[in-house]
Amino acid sequence: MNKNNFLLVITIALNCFLGFSQTKIDSLQVVLAKTKVEKDRLTILDDLAKEMIRSNHPKQFQYLNDLVNLAKKLGDYDLAASRTRFIAQKYIYGGDQDSAIYVIEEMLKFKPKFTKKKSEAHLLLKRGGAYFNKELLNKAVKDYDHSADLFLESGDSIFAADARFFAGQVYTNLKDFLLAIDRLEESYLLYDKLGDQRYASYSLSELASLYGRNKFFKKAIEERKKVLEQQKQIRDHSGVGITCIQLASNYQSLKEIETAKKYIDSAFIRLDSVTHKIHIARIKTHGAAAYADYYLEKNDLKNAKKYLSIADKEKEFTGAPEYYNTILLLPRASFYSKSKKYAKSEEILKTILSKKSKINDVNTYLEAEKEIAELYALKGAYEKSHIHTTKYLKAKDSLDNEIKTNTFLFYQSQFETERKDNEIYKKESEIALLEKDKQLAKSKRNVLWMLLLFVVILSVIISSVIWKQGKLKRAALAAKIEKNKAELEAYTKQLLERSKAQEVLTSEIEKLKDELGAHQSSEKLKDLTAIKILTNEDWYDFKEKFRRVYPNFFASIKNKGFQLTKAEERLIAMEKLYLDTQEIARMLAISQDSVSRSRLRLRKKINAPKGSSLLEYLEAS
Repeated sequence: MNKNNFLLVITIALNCFLGFSQTKIDSLQVVLAKTKVEKDRLTILDDLAKEMIRSNHPKQFQYLNDLVNLAKKLGDYDLAASRTRFIAQKYIYGGDQDSAIYVIEEMLKFKPKFTKKKSEAHLLLKRGGAYFNKELLNKAVKDYDHSADLFLESGDSIFAADARFFAGQVYTNLKDFLLAIDRLEESYLLYDKLGDQRYASYSLSELASLYGRNKFFKKAIEERKKVLEQQKQIRDHSGVGITCIQLASNYQSLKEIETAKKYIDSAFIRLDSVTHKIHIARIKTHGAAAYADYYLEKNDLKNAKKYLSIADKEKEFTGAPEYYNTILLLPRASFYSKSKKYAKSEEILKTILSKKSKINDVNTYLEAEKEIAELYALKGAYEKSHIHTTKYLKAKDSLDNEIKTNTFLFYQSQFETERKDNEIYKKESEIALLEKDKQLAKSKRNVLWMLLLFVVILSVIISSVIWKQGKLKRAALAAKIEKNKAELEAYTKQLLERSKAQEVLTSEIEKLKDELGAHQSSEKLKDLTAIKILTNEDWYDFKEKFRRVYPNFFASIKNKGFQLTKAEERLIAMEKLYLDTQEIARMLAISQDSVSRSRLRLRKKINAPKGSSLLEYLEAS
């Protein structure tokens, strides 16, 4: 380690110790201020920028710019490109699309110096977003498609899936039906392969909306049901609620209004599982609007009014009341029209027509033109009715032609796909015929298979020999364990015999005391009481023999957190040998009461429950 790196490590360690109460960002700023070596400064700046991005720190912009400039100075253009995308993202979120495009294009001037394809891909993905916000859709989709190709070449499927998803949305806005389907389907397959079910369901949902707008209602329902299954699997309760309402809308378009109602009911049942207040309000608003449509179809104005009131109330808690108010305009106008409140209905329909360019759903605008034409006809304003009828028919013809074209293109693409499959089958048949000329190659493969089989057999033989040797070793080990166990049992027996001898001698001394008197026997008694059945040497020998039979016994108890004294170890070793109280007392040269008290103290120390064996408790804990 060179001197500068050593000082850097010491500085970081010191600041971590002194700045324990500081935040990680504060600590990194202190370290950065003390670091002079530019390469080390780049590493610290990168860590600092990451932390600031995560916490949305107000000074992140400044440090990101410092990081990018230093990276370019040191020739690390991939790092500079990677961090430039966050600067661009900051501009995009701030609504400054031109600045975002400028910093990206300045960074792209260094493209020949990039070593990773994804460096360019990330920049293009961000620039596509800026172009989309500026409504430069052709430029946006070009960047999205190119970035997706680069990500796929780099093996970065998650960002490729994002780019395809965004491209699908742009192609939808460009009214390029087939390319929109293609990009959304590819994004779904990429997300699904990655196991990202949430975003896979987003792609399918967009695809279903696209099919619905082009009156492929059955296809839309098919895709939405797939979305519903995925959302149920990942327990996305709010997503399930919204998808149920979207399915209801598709069924209403097919005039299957009772089936539609079942899905609306399902959305409201799911509400008990949704925890986010905004999501609850959105499901309730969408669902109430759908219920209102259902009851308007059945001319049940009382219930229609009830659910319109619920939707009006709930939309205030959605976080986007204006958006949801626009959704409610058409059912509200229909309600007033059916209630013969034509003035109110006319006012709302005029509001819808004034928002023509801002309402994405063309069918809402068309329905408004149709209803206001009918309204003017009822009032006898035939000239106005004629004007709106003409607008309605013209817009409807235009939409119908677009849908017919898209339908034709869709089925043509399906036909071409089938034809391509037939061509592939034909080519595969030709290849099968050519296989007959490859008999020689097949013979060579057979030789290789024979060689492989020989290697396998040889491997089996070698494995068998190794296994037999292992078996012999295991048998020898088992014999050794049995021998050690026998030695321990013999040693234990020897100690018990010594204990019995001790008891006999003690008894004889007591007799001598009676016969000779305390004075004459005192010296012999003193010598006798000096004898210990288990001296330290005895215990050491015993413990060594014990460990040969039960090698992990004491270590296992210690690893479980039990700290036993030597006396407690002796007691529990006796227990392991299944000796009774009398035998333990003999071996340890103590009374049976002492053994019982030792057990009681040990039981309290280790908190062993009453009625359980000390040994079993220690081994099972």
